[in-house]
Amino acid sequence: MSTLSATGHTRENGVLFDDLDVARCYAHRAPYAPALYDHLLTLVPGRTRALDLGCGPGKIAKALAPHFQTVEALDPSAAMIAIGREDAPPNVDWITAGAEVGIGTGPYDLVTAGASLHWMDHSIVFPKLAACLEPGGVMAIINGDDAFDPPWAEEMKDFLTRWLARLGRTYSPAAFNAELTSYQRWFDIQGEQGFTYEHTETIAGYIACQHSRATWTRTVMGEKLAHEFDEDLALTLAPFTRAGRLHFQVKSSLVWGTPRTTLS
Repeated sequence: MSTLSATGHTRENGVLFDDLDVARCYAHRAPYAPALYDHLLTLVPGRTRALDLGCGPGKIAKALAPHFQTVEALDPSAAMIAIGREDAPPNVDWITAGAEVGIGTGPYDLVTAGASLHWMDHSIVFPKLAACLEPGGVMAIINGDDAFDPPWAEEMKDFLTRWLARLGRTYSPAAFNAELTSYQRWFDIQGEQGFTYEHTETIAGYIACQHSRATWTRTVMGEKLAHEFDEDLALTLAPFTRAGRLHFQVKSSLVWGTPRTTLS
Protein backbone atom coordinates (compact mmCIF):
# COMPACT_ATOMS: atom_id res chain seq x y z
CA MET A 1 0.00 0.00 0.00
CA SER A 2 1.66 3.17 -1.16
CA THR A 3 1.40 6.44 0.72
CA LEU A 4 2.23 8.23 -2.52
CA SER A 5 -1.31 8.05 -3.78
CA ALA A 6 -2.22 11.66 -4.38
CA THR A 7 -3.05 12.77 -7.87
CA GLY A 8 -1.50 15.89 -9.26
CA HIS A 9 2.22 15.02 -9.21
CA THR A 10 4.19 16.98 -11.78
CA ARG A 11 7.85 17.14 -12.75
CA GLU A 12 7.94 20.66 -11.37
CA ASN A 13 7.14 19.19 -7.95
CA GLY A 14 10.42 17.31 -8.15
CA VAL A 15 12.15 20.40 -6.73
CA LEU A 16 10.62 19.40 -3.38
CA PHE A 17 13.30 16.72 -3.14
CA ASP A 18 16.02 19.39 -3.11
CA ASP A 19 15.30 19.82 0.58
CA LEU A 20 17.72 18.63 3.24
CA ASP A 21 14.92 17.51 5.57
CA VAL A 22 13.39 15.37 2.81
CA ALA A 23 16.80 13.90 1.98
CA ARG A 24 17.45 12.97 5.63
CA CYS A 25 13.98 11.42 5.96
CA TYR A 26 14.91 9.07 3.11
CA ALA A 27 16.98 7.09 5.63
CA HIS A 28 13.69 5.82 7.05
CA ARG A 29 12.46 4.36 3.76
CA ALA A 30 12.56 0.57 3.94
CA PRO A 31 15.33 -1.13 1.96
CA TYR A 32 14.43 -3.06 -1.14
CA ALA A 33 14.33 -6.81 -0.64
CA PRO A 34 17.90 -8.20 -0.70
CA ALA A 35 16.75 -11.07 -2.92
CA LEU A 36 15.80 -8.51 -5.55
CA TYR A 37 19.43 -7.48 -6.02
CA ASP A 38 20.54 -11.11 -6.10
CA HIS A 39 18.13 -11.79 -8.95
CA LEU A 40 18.95 -8.55 -10.77
CA LEU A 41 22.64 -9.38 -10.88
CA THR A 42 21.94 -12.71 -12.55
CA LEU A 43 20.39 -10.77 -15.45
CA VAL A 44 23.43 -8.56 -16.11
CA PRO A 45 26.28 -10.13 -18.10
CA GLY A 46 28.68 -7.19 -17.80
CA ARG A 47 29.92 -5.56 -14.60
CA THR A 48 31.88 -2.54 -15.82
CA ARG A 49 29.55 0.44 -15.49
CA ALA A 50 26.08 0.96 -14.02
CA LEU A 51 23.85 4.05 -13.98
CA ASP A 52 21.26 4.73 -11.28
CA LEU A 53 18.68 7.33 -12.35
CA GLY A 54 17.00 9.50 -9.73
CA CYS A 55 19.36 7.97 -7.20
CA GLY A 56 18.26 10.00 -4.18
CA PRO A 57 20.73 9.35 -1.36
CA GLY A 58 22.00 6.28 -3.17
CA LYS A 59 20.08 3.29 -1.83
CA ILE A 60 20.34 1.39 -5.12
CA ALA A 61 23.69 2.81 -6.20
CA LYS A 62 25.40 1.75 -2.96
CA ALA A 63 23.93 -1.75 -3.20
CA LEU A 64 25.31 -2.09 -6.73
CA ALA A 65 28.75 -0.63 -5.99
CA PRO A 66 30.42 -3.88 -4.81
CA HIS A 67 29.46 -5.55 -8.09
CA PHE A 68 30.57 -2.96 -10.68
CA GLN A 69 33.77 -1.12 -11.44
CA THR A 70 31.87 2.19 -11.50
CA VAL A 71 28.35 3.25 -10.59
CA GLU A 72 27.10 6.65 -11.75
CA ALA A 73 24.48 8.01 -9.33
CA LEU A 74 22.40 10.73 -10.98
CA ASP A 75 19.90 13.04 -9.27
CA PRO A 76 18.90 16.69 -9.72
CA SER A 77 18.77 17.24 -5.94
CA ALA A 78 21.96 18.61 -4.42
CA ALA A 79 20.61 17.71 -0.98
CA MET A 80 20.16 14.06 -1.96
CA ILE A 81 23.64 13.91 -3.48
CA ALA A 82 25.17 15.48 -0.35
CA ILE A 83 23.55 12.88 1.91
CA GLY A 84 24.55 10.09 -0.46
CA ARG A 85 28.20 11.09 -0.41
CA GLU A 86 28.39 10.80 3.39
CA ASP A 87 29.00 7.04 3.47
CA ALA A 88 29.50 6.20 -0.19
CA PRO A 89 31.88 3.59 -1.62
CA PRO A 90 34.70 5.20 -3.61
CA ASN A 91 33.54 3.78 -6.94
CA VAL A 92 30.25 5.70 -6.93
CA ASP A 93 30.38 8.83 -9.10
CA TRP A 94 27.78 11.37 -7.93
CA ILE A 95 26.21 13.60 -10.59
CA THR A 96 23.89 16.47 -9.66
CA ALA A 97 21.67 16.83 -12.73
CA GLY A 98 18.32 15.82 -14.14
CA ALA A 99 18.22 12.68 -16.23
CA GLU A 100 17.26 14.69 -19.31
CA VAL A 101 20.69 16.38 -19.34
CA GLY A 102 22.84 14.27 -17.02
CA ILE A 103 22.88 10.86 -18.69
CA GLY A 104 26.41 10.13 -19.88
CA THR A 105 27.65 8.29 -22.93
CA GLY A 106 28.18 5.07 -21.02
CA PRO A 107 28.27 2.46 -22.24
CA TYR A 108 26.25 1.00 -19.37
CA ASP A 109 25.85 -2.67 -18.55
CA LEU A 110 22.96 -1.81 -16.25
CA VAL A 111 20.62 1.15 -15.82
CA THR A 112 18.37 1.26 -12.76
CA ALA A 113 15.61 3.55 -11.57
CA GLY A 114 13.65 3.44 -8.34
CA ALA A 115 10.33 5.24 -7.97
CA SER A 116 11.66 8.17 -9.97
CA LEU A 117 10.80 7.68 -13.64
CA HIS A 118 7.46 9.47 -13.33
CA TRP A 119 9.37 12.70 -12.62
CA MET A 120 11.28 12.45 -15.92
CA ASP A 121 10.51 13.36 -19.55
CA HIS A 122 10.36 9.92 -21.11
CA SER A 123 10.61 11.27 -24.67
CA ILE A 124 14.09 12.60 -23.86
CA VAL A 125 15.36 10.05 -21.35
CA PHE A 126 14.53 6.73 -23.01
CA PRO A 127 16.10 7.42 -26.44
CA LYS A 128 19.26 8.53 -24.63
CA LEU A 129 19.29 5.34 -22.58
CA ALA A 130 18.77 3.20 -25.67
CA ALA A 131 21.82 4.82 -27.26
CA CYS A 132 24.16 4.29 -24.30
CA LEU A 133 23.15 0.81 -23.12
CA GLU A 134 25.68 -1.92 -23.91
CA PRO A 135 24.51 -4.64 -26.32
CA GLY A 136 23.01 -7.22 -23.99
CA GLY A 137 22.72 -4.62 -21.24
CA VAL A 138 19.68 -4.36 -19.00
CA MET A 139 17.48 -1.57 -17.68
CA ALA A 140 15.70 -2.35 -14.41
CA ILE A 141 12.86 -0.48 -12.71
CA ILE A 142 12.62 -1.10 -8.97
CA ASN A 143 9.61 -0.11 -6.88
CA GLY A 144 7.92 -0.82 -3.59
CA ASP A 145 9.73 0.44 -0.48
CA ASP A 146 6.60 0.62 1.68
CA ALA A 147 4.43 -1.66 3.79
CA PHE A 148 2.66 -4.33 1.75
CA ASP A 149 -0.89 -5.02 2.97
CA PRO A 150 0.00 -4.24 6.61
CA PRO A 151 -2.39 -4.92 9.52
CA TRP A 152 -3.22 -1.20 9.52
CA ALA A 153 -4.16 -1.07 5.81
CA GLU A 154 -7.77 0.01 6.32
CA GLU A 155 -6.86 2.55 8.97
CA MET A 156 -4.14 3.96 6.70
CA LYS A 157 -6.59 4.24 3.81
CA ASP A 158 -8.91 6.31 5.99
CA PHE A 159 -5.98 8.39 7.23
CA LEU A 160 -4.75 9.13 3.70
CA THR A 161 -8.22 9.93 2.41
CA ARG A 162 -8.71 12.41 5.25
CA TRP A 163 -5.31 14.06 4.99
CA LEU A 164 -5.17 14.30 1.21
CA ALA A 165 -8.56 16.01 1.31
CA ARG A 166 -7.07 18.58 3.69
CA LEU A 167 -4.48 19.33 1.00
CA GLY A 168 -7.12 19.54 -1.74
CA ARG A 169 -6.17 16.18 -3.24
CA THR A 170 -7.88 12.86 -3.82
CA TYR A 171 -6.85 9.46 -2.54
CA SER A 172 -6.39 7.39 -5.70
CA PRO A 173 -3.91 4.49 -5.69
CA ALA A 174 -4.98 3.64 -9.25
CA ALA A 175 -4.02 7.10 -10.48
CA PHE A 176 -0.60 6.93 -8.87
CA ASN A 177 0.04 3.42 -10.13
CA ALA A 178 -0.79 4.68 -13.63
CA GLU A 179 1.88 7.35 -13.16
CA LEU A 180 4.42 4.78 -11.99
CA THR A 181 3.88 2.59 -15.05
CA SER A 182 3.58 5.33 -17.67
CA TYR A 183 7.18 4.62 -18.72
CA GLN A 184 6.12 1.26 -20.18
CA ARG A 185 5.22 2.81 -23.53
CA TRP A 186 8.96 3.50 -23.87
CA PHE A 187 10.11 0.11 -22.64
CA ASP A 188 10.35 -3.44 -23.99
CA ILE A 189 9.69 -5.58 -20.93
CA GLN A 190 11.62 -8.84 -20.78
CA GLY A 191 10.47 -9.95 -17.33
CA GLU A 192 9.14 -8.96 -13.95
CA GLN A 193 9.19 -10.45 -10.47
CA GLY A 194 8.15 -9.54 -6.94
CA PHE A 195 10.08 -10.05 -3.70
CA THR A 196 8.96 -9.74 -0.08
CA TYR A 197 10.73 -9.64 3.26
CA GLU A 198 9.94 -8.84 6.87
CA HIS A 199 10.76 -5.38 8.15
CA THR A 200 10.42 -3.55 11.46
CA GLU A 201 10.37 0.17 12.21
CA THR A 202 9.53 2.55 15.03
CA ILE A 203 6.45 4.74 14.69
CA ALA A 204 8.75 7.79 14.64
CA GLY A 205 10.75 6.26 11.78
CA TYR A 206 7.62 5.34 9.86
CA ILE A 207 6.32 8.89 10.20
CA ALA A 208 9.67 10.34 9.11
CA CYS A 209 9.48 8.11 6.04
CA GLN A 210 6.22 9.77 5.05
CA HIS A 211 7.93 13.17 5.16
CA SER A 212 10.34 11.93 2.47
CA ARG A 213 7.36 11.85 0.08
CA ALA A 214 6.54 14.81 -2.16
CA THR A 215 3.00 14.99 -0.81
CA TRP A 216 4.02 15.18 2.84
CA THR A 217 7.19 17.26 2.95
CA ARG A 218 7.35 19.42 6.06
CA THR A 219 8.28 22.40 3.90
CA VAL A 220 5.02 22.12 1.96
CA MET A 221 2.84 21.28 4.95
CA GLY A 222 4.28 23.85 7.31
CA GLU A 223 5.23 23.25 10.94
CA LYS A 224 1.71 23.31 12.42
CA LEU A 225 0.08 21.03 9.87
CA ALA A 226 3.03 18.64 9.88
CA HIS A 227 2.81 18.37 13.66
CA GLU A 228 -0.91 17.56 13.45
CA PHE A 229 -0.15 14.98 10.74
CA ASP A 230 2.47 13.32 12.94
CA GLU A 231 0.20 13.16 15.98
CA ASP A 232 -2.71 11.76 13.98
CA LEU A 233 -0.55 9.12 12.27
CA ALA A 234 1.05 8.10 15.57
CA LEU A 235 -2.41 7.54 17.09
CA THR A 236 -3.48 5.59 14.01
CA LEU A 237 -0.48 3.26 14.19
CA ALA A 238 -0.15 2.85 17.96
CA PRO A 239 -2.55 -0.13 18.27
CA PHE A 240 -0.41 -2.11 15.81
CA THR A 241 2.92 -1.91 17.62
CA ARG A 242 4.68 -4.80 19.35
CA ALA A 243 7.32 -3.83 21.87
CA GLY A 244 7.14 -0.30 20.53
CA ARG A 245 7.75 -1.24 16.90
CA LEU A 246 5.75 -1.86 13.75
CA HIS A 247 6.27 -5.21 12.00
CA PHE A 248 5.28 -5.58 8.37
CA GLN A 249 6.15 -7.04 5.01
CA VAL A 250 7.88 -4.99 2.34
CA LYS A 251 7.17 -5.99 -1.23
CA SER A 252 9.67 -4.93 -3.91
CA SER A 253 8.99 -5.29 -7.62
CA LEU A 254 11.60 -5.68 -10.35
CA VAL A 255 10.78 -5.05 -14.01
CA TRP A 256 13.59 -5.46 -16.53
CA GLY A 257 14.07 -5.00 -20.25
CA THR A 258 15.41 -2.45 -22.72
CA PRO A 259 14.52 1.19 -23.43
CA ARG A 260 12.91 2.11 -26.74
CA THR A 261 13.95 4.95 -29.03
CA THR A 262 10.38 5.66 -30.14
CA LEU A 263 6.98 5.59 -28.51
CA SER A 264 5.12 2.29 -28.89
